[in-house]
Amino acid sequence: MNLVECLMASVILVGASSCSLQLWASSSSAAEQAEQRQHQLGQLESALLASQARLAALAAQPVSTDCAEAARWLAAHLQSQPLAAGLTRDVSSETGALVRVQIRAAEVGQRQRWFSPAAYGLCGTTEQQAHASL
Repeated sequence: MNLVECLMASVILVGASSCSLQLWASSSSAAEQAEQRQHQLGQLESALLASQARLAALAAQPVSTDCAEAARWLAAHLQSQPLAAGLTRDVSSETGALVRVQIRAAEVGQRQRWFSPAAYGLCGTTEQQAHASL
């Protein structure tokens, strides 16, 4: 084997090794980003479930016979819940008797749910609330 063949073999080896390392680095970076995305999606979902659990805990206390008033009260209580770092929450009851909980993460987008205070027994007449508890 002469010197030119040795140099060509080493150039090919270095090129192949370099390409292999670049592929490995990009695939590990993509896997890490996917894992972070899944973690943030999990945080979004758990924040929404925490809002629903808060509603279930509040269900035993009738707030008002007016569902719009109960929705405003509920929005205030849901807004006061702690939230994980990197998430933002928007709670609104502008549509009357419904409360919208929207949670955002910068990298993965947003999730939202609509809650009705009447479904949790937080509003309605006292007669309706008595029938709902049966």
